[in-house]
Amino acid sequence: MSNPGAATPDIQYHFIPAQVVDHARTRLDGDGVTLHACCLRPQSRGEIRLASTDPLQPPVMDPNYLATDHDLKILIDGIRRGREILAAPAFKPWLAEERLPGAAMQSDAAQEEFVRAAAETEYHPAGTCKMGSDPMAVVDDRLRVRGIERLRVIDASIMPTLVSGNTNAPTIMIAEKAAAMMLSATPLN
Repeated sequence: MSNPGAATPDIQYHFIPAQVVDHARTRLDGDGVTLHACCLRPQSRGEIRLASTDPLQPPVMDPNYLATDHDLKILIDGIRRGREILAAPAFKPWLAEERLPGAAMQSDAAQEEFVRAAAETEYHPAGTCKMGSDPMAVVDDRLRVRGIERLRVIDASIMPTLVSGNTNAPTIMIAEKAAAMMLSATPLN
C-alpha cells in the first residue's frame, strides 16, 4: 500500500516473467521481468455520453484517466515501492538494470512524465450504471433500471465504487445474486 494507514489496499502489482509493454502485446528484447502497479481506488471519474440521437452511433467515452493528483501519486508511489520489491536480495541474482522507467528517472516530475506516457487501463471499468437510491443511481437494489420496465443491468457497471482488486469475482457474485432473486418467491418486478 502507498499509505500503510489506509483502510483498504490502494496498489495492486502484476508480476510478469517477461519484459512487456502495451498490455503484453509487445515483448521487449532480452530476458527480464515486468512489474506493473495498478491504482485500485482511483478518484478520477470518466463519462459516457450519447453521441447523437441515432442509436447506431457509438457513444462518446472519456475515461478521464489521471485527472486527480491522488491517482498520479498512487502510481508514482507504486513505482517507488516496485523498485524496493525488485531490489530485494532474492531478485539480485536474476535482475540487472531497470529498463522502464529507468534508474535515472527518480524525481517526481520524471516519474509523472513516465506515468502519463505509459499508464494503461486494467480492463476493469465499473460504475456506469450504478446501483443505489440517490438521484445518480441507474438501477435499484433489485437491479431494475429506473424508469424502464422489465430491464435490468447485471454486471460490473452497477458497482457504485470500484472494489480493491479485480472485478471478476464480484461480477460473478452480482450475477448469482440476480439469479437467486429470480428464483426466489419474490419476483424481480
